[in-house]
Amino acid sequence: MKIVLLCLALVGATYAQSHLTREEARSRCLVDKPNVSQGVAYVADLDCAFYWQCDFAYTLLKNVTLKQCAIGSLWASMAYPAPPPAGEEAVVCVSCELQPDQLCRDKYLPLGKTEQCPVYTTPPPTTTEAPPPLGDKKCTLMPQKLAYQEIIGEESKVWYLNANQTVDCGHLIFNFDKCICDGKPEFPGRWNFDVNLNSDNNRIYAANEPVGTVGLSVIEPGCAEFNGSGGLQIPYFKNMRPRSSWVSAVVISRDGSQNAVILYECFSIFINGDEVSASVVVQNPLGEQQTLSVSVTAPPAGYALVILRWDGKVLTLTLIDDGIVYQDSAQVLEDPDNDFIWSIVCLPQQPLFVGYVPSDYNKPGLPGSYSGNICLLYFTDKLYDNDDDVEADIRLDYIGPQW
Repeated sequence: MKIVLLCLALVGATYAQSHLTREEARSRCLVDKPNVSQGVAYVADLDCAFYWQCDFAYTLLKNVTLKQCAIGSLWASMAYPAPPPAGEEAVVCVSCELQPDQLCRDKYLPLGKTEQCPVYTTPPPTTTEAPPPLGDKKCTLMPQKLAYQEIIGEESKVWYLNANQTVDCGHLIFNFDKCICDGKPEFPGRWNFDVNLNSDNNRIYAANEPVGTVGLSVIEPGCAEFNGSGGLQIPYFKNMRPRSSWVSAVVISRDGSQNAVILYECFSIFINGDEVSASVVVQNPLGEQQTLSVSVTAPPAGYALVILRWDGKVLTLTLIDDGIVYQDSAQVLEDPDNDFIWSIVCLPQQPLFVGYVPSDYNKPGLPGSYSGNICLLYFTDKLYDNDDDVEADIRLDYIGPQW
């Protein structure tokens, strides 16, 4: 999930502010938040190793979280020292040596002896911690010469060989390719609905709107029960960059009596009796757009897997119900002078709606809200050659009813 982080003023200036509490950060989120898709952040507690992040679901503030930059990096404005308008600075975690703010450097970089910015030479062991069971993965971060080894069964903890101790990445995972604590991959985004309404890797979250209209099913483990008066919103898809390859997949219950929304905006899937239909808007590098629509008709036999797959040229809708495969596809109208790869585009500032469209969303002809169980949401930008491979990846961690 790409988080758009913004700060209130120049990073160098923010260190002079008073202590920023969670409630103060929350107030700033509500008052100062700019018109961004995923979040807004403020410097935390005069400390450039941390920042407050405010996450929104559509227009509602859902979380205010204190986050820490990965070890070896510090919070900084890439616009520094040029002063952009207040609240419009892009903020990222940069490597310690690239942090431009002198107050921050004075705190973390002298002699390189801080936990956030470790010493560049190998330190002597500082603990007598017994090593946990270690795996085969190892890496060394250069030029700092920081050596790490895998701890079996852990993805957020790693054994720090230089000091013979465990390093905890917190909400991040340890990336052995980069040899740093890093964010989890954006995709695949998967909802199995076995614990809560968030995706399994918690990188792409969903909001229940109105609250209480969707809940975990007590009858079908691994399913979310939609009561027909609301649904989920996934704000990640606001301003999602164009995707030349894409897969959306859902597992749903069908009874043949509904005209309802399954997914809407960016890519849409509807059911109407025995029919399942889908559509997307695609765009070529010249900005020219086409709308592609596909549909299949199949009598409902319980739970069905619906796969909507885009490969840059062809949109394919596949429905698998009771082991029977139904399929339809549509191809872009080609320009004889240009062999373009086309991309799915999302409307600015619109989340993906699951199971409903808000009542104030004034678009005529839209179906109603969905009543039933959704047992999987699956999104990825991986390019697949066929739907068998998509289904195989979906089944890897699937725990709900079969289709």
